[in-house]
Amino acid sequence: MKKLVVISALSALRGGGQTYIINFLKHLPKGNFKIKLLACTENEKAFEPYLSERVELYVVRWASRGVIYRAFWERFILPRNLKEWCVDVYYAPGGVMTTKVPKGCIGATALRNMLPFDETERKRFPLFSYIRFKLWLLKRVFLKSYKMADKVVFISNYSLRQVEKYIPGIDKKSCVIPHGLNELFLKGNSDYELPDYLEKGQFYLYVSILDVYKAQKEVVKAWEILSEKGFCYPLVLAGPKYSAYGEAVCEQIEDKKLEGKVYYLGKVDYEKLPGLYKSARGLVFASSCECCPNILLEKLSAGKTVFCSNYQPMPEFGQDAVTYFDPYNPQDLAEKVFSLELSPSQLEKMGHRAYKQALKFDWDKTVKKTFDFLLDN
Repeated sequence: MKKLVVISALSALRGGGQTYIINFLKHLPKGNFKIKLLACTENEKAFEPYLSERVELYVVRWASRGVIYRAFWERFILPRNLKEWCVDVYYAPGGVMTTKVPKGCIGATALRNMLPFDETERKRFPLFSYIRFKLWLLKRVFLKSYKMADKVVFISNYSLRQVEKYIPGIDKKSCVIPHGLNELFLKGNSDYELPDYLEKGQFYLYVSILDVYKAQKEVVKAWEILSEKGFCYPLVLAGPKYSAYGEAVCEQIEDKKLEGKVYYLGKVDYEKLPGLYKSARGLVFASSCECCPNILLEKLSAGKTVFCSNYQPMPEFGQDAVTYFDPYNPQDLAEKVFSLELSPSQLEKMGHRAYKQALKFDWDKTVKKTFDFLLDN
């Protein structure tokens, strides 16, 4: 008899959470199991293309009304459903595990958001702000979830070590399984139609959401320093800006009169990113808080020199294939870029290293290892 695995996608409304679920469905390994995917009315369309004889969609319309309704449904109604469906494994990859699973069922969750556990990074947000309060609350909810779960998936050794500070011995019911690299970045079309003001191979690129822990302000400051030295290659920022920080970055570019030296492209469609990465001369990744830095993995695949934040877990994933800098020290980044530009052969060498490092991350292996862990009694 096939085992039944229920996966909750109720909180995967957009971005990385949704991408994680989609990659799971696209890379299902062979095995004696079926999946029932819990979705809501907001995201059901995103998962419909990946349904099959092995994957069934269950839309929780009542829980789609809002987070309070969803929490109530997961806490009081879902346990009864799991028992009726004779579920073998319930997996909540969003990190919140409030469902008490029935006897004989394994309850599992994952950590894919490091911000709640990083006090330094939380303090970068305004003290009396919704996001600061949300992160404070999530930390407590996550810890309770990890204690309640039978199994926990971590996507980096760094994230496991951080949680161990609060729950000693959690490693005994955990497994570290990094994300894979979307094949789009290894096999995708490398063409990208650049704006008229950019020339292929003649600019540096930083792709990421504009936010306080992504250190775009410091990266822009580094380019101000480089420009004063006569550095001729502009910086291009790409990514959405959902907060006042993004506006502040754009104002910084204007106030420092860096037009022509620093450009902001805005959000770029995901499928176009491989071509944009390969059009750059070098790539920057300055984030100081990640569980698994997916954008870093994508940048490695472009075969370009990558200048990367030296905050963990970036060194865990980049190893010796990138050039590290302190993301909150603009002078450090400026010196690293300027120094490497003096050695074109080293630029090429680091690009080759980056591509080889990217090949270590594979979604087929990630998904297979996850199911082996979840289904192992």
